[in-house]
Parts: sequence; structure tokens; C-alpha cells
Amino acid sequence: MPPRLTALRLRILNLISRLTRLGQPPSAAELARRLGISQPTLAEHVQVLRGMGYLEKTGREGRLRLTDQARAVVQDGIPIYGQIAAGPPLLAEQDPDQRTPSVDALMGVQDGDFFLKVSGDSMTGIGVMDGDFVLVRPAQQLLDGEVAVVLLPDNVSTLKRLYHLGSDIILMSENPDVPRMVYPADAVQVQGRMIGKVGLGVPRQSFGSTGR
Repeated sequence: MPPRLTALRLRILNLISRLTRLGQPPSAAELARRLGISQPTLAEHVQVLRGMGYLEKTGREGRLRLTDQARAVVQDGIPIYGQIAAGPPLLAEQDPDQRTPSVDALMGVQDGDFFLKVSGDSMTGIGVMDGDFVLVRPAQQLLDGEVAVVLLPDNVSTLKRLYHLGSDIILMSENPDVPRMVYPADAVQVQGRMIGKVGLGVPRQSFGSTGR
């Protein structure tokens, strides 16, 4: 008889979905503790769920992540209601076509990546607003023009475009009101490159010449 999606297995999937939304995919030990079952019992169900295509392990710690198939079952993710026109108006669809993948999958998160919350408006020219979260991939060497997280001599980190000029590092903002910064290369530490962002900040309202 083929394996079934029992009530306990559905609870496992729903709990993984909830814990992932709150932080990161859970470990098997955390799942067993929260479900009130032994780790050997959980391991049996996890093995079945992996065989059914509902679960996969990720990272060095083997944390458990839902597959797209499982996310459809538990209806995880934000509904996607078709497309919206930036030209002539179209009627919005009322039934979701699909649901988003997890943030990890949507942004291509790898082991070691981390989020930083942006404070300030020096990078608004590339759509990074005050209050946004940027996804950073650790790196010590970047190409000219990449957006970098750089630790400054006063032990404060900043997000800027990075350029090399001789023995200096030039940090450029994406806001004409914020001047560039120049430091000796050995006075700063490159900590990573920005590879994506989650836009929670609100851009300042812009008015045209007509005032509308």
C-alpha cells in the first residue's frame, strides 16, 4: 500500500511551514520537541515524506524544508493573483494562479547568507529604502561597482558601491545628496556583497512639476 499523508504527517508539514516563516527551516530535533514525539518516530515520518516528495534537507545541519509540492498542500506562501498591467488597465484576477516559493527559494539563499536591515537613504537610487532588508553573501573581494557591506574604521558597517583606485577604496552612494567616501584599502574590511533585498521601506512621495 503506498504511503499516505496522515494527520501527523500533515502536522509535520504545517509546523515546518510555520517555523520557516518565523525564522529558518527547523531541525529534526526541534520538530520532535515541538510535536511531542521521539526523534526516531519523527525520523520515520520524515523519511516517508521525503520519499513522497514533500520534504528535502538543506544546509550542513540538515534542516528540513518543504518542496513546492508540499507548499501547495499546506497552501504556504503569498497568493499570486495573475499579472498587473503597467500600461492599459486590466481586470485583476480573483483566484490565485499559484503561491510564492519560500523567501529562501525565491531569493536563492545559500548557506552563510544573512539579512541586514537598512538604516538611511544613501542607496535609494537602486530602490533600497530606509527599513528594507538586504540579503548579503559573505565575501572579502568584490568587483568594481558591486554593492558591498563594508566595515569602516569606526567599527560601523555601511552599504555602498565599491570601487578600487590604487591603494584606496572608494564607496559611492546611490543618492546625490550623500558624498562618496574614500579610505585606504587596509583601513576597511569588505564583509559581503548585496545579492537581493526585501522592500519593506516606503519611498518618499514624489510630486511632478504640476503638483499632482
